Amino acid sequence: MAASRLEKVTLESVAARLNVSRITVSRAFTHPEKVHPDTLKRVLAAAESMGYIVNAAARILRANASKTIGIVNPDMSHPFFGQLAREMTLEAHKAGYDTLIYDSFESQEIENRIIDKLIGYGVDAIILSVISSDRSYHPAYLKRLETLDIPVVLVDRDLSARHCSGVYIDNLDCGLQAGRYLLSKQVRHVVVVSGPKDSNVSRDRIIGVSAALQGAIERLDILHADFYMMPAYRAASRYIESCPLPDYFVGTNSQISLGIIKFCIDHKLTPQKDVSLLGIDEIPDADIYGFSFPCIAHNTHEIAYQALNLAIRRATDADTKPSKVIIRGKLM
Repeated sequence: MAASRLEKVTLESVAARLNVSRITVSRAFTHPEKVHPDTLKRVLAAAESMGYIVNAAARILRANASKTIGIVNPDMSHPFFGQLAREMTLEAHKAGYDTLIYDSFESQEIENRIIDKLIGYGVDAIILSVISSDRSYHPAYLKRLETLDIPVVLVDRDLSARHCSGVYIDNLDCGLQAGRYLLSKQVRHVVVVSGPKDSNVSRDRIIGVSAALQGAIERLDILHADFYMMPAYRAASRYIESCPLPDYFVGTNSQISLGIIKFCIDHKLTPQKDVSLLGIDEIPDADIYGFSFPCIAHNTHEIAYQALNLAIRRATDADTKPSKVIIRGKLM
């Protein structure tokens, strides 16, 4: 049945089903920006239901390896993902591979289109940081990648997908290390500024901090914002309108920590004097502020190396099973 579909499903047959031209269908895969969004959606849906995307990629994959790794990040402007992409590309070049790097802009529609493109390009593997940090997120393209036997290495954001390998930060341990550091400072009042409530990263880091501090301090407040500077800034600003200044703010990622620093500057507070700050993830260029900011830092080069290594191993050895690598942070 699969062989029959492989021979019959073509650009022409997809075009005929939709009553559009062959050129329109071809552009949907090669230059989607030139196709009307409604038409593009119809073409991709029909191609998927007919098996065209799968079959087009399968022909490439059987021919030979492309020596290309696809890298998909949710926000290349974020220092963490930008640095990872750079490090992965350098490691890929050392191993004789090229990379195709895409930014999904935190959009499920764009993420879906990127994956379709990478399938069409016949990449050997895909290193993927999905748009959602909710583990229950399960985009339809994962099944297509599994059917095609295209190895997927998830980075930073875990999913319930058995066929995917993964490289993840030990977020629970990050929180525990942060909490133990705070205990060593004999704090009484701590405010944790975190990402969204439905984020696994947020949840695990908060659980770690809370477990370490439970019953040992007078007050622990959790503020849910987002993983970016300005939402964290606004959350901290709102907090002090009705609550006392804590001994410590804890920023659960580098952008959140920057938001807390901005909050301190705008409110004429001297960081590490009027209020102290502890960051999870290293604060970029922290020395320019003239203060020492302790943090739980992660080795982005190690994360990149492990992800690239997993991708190549699975692409070149059919017997390699999906596996996970956990990266621990280090107090600095």
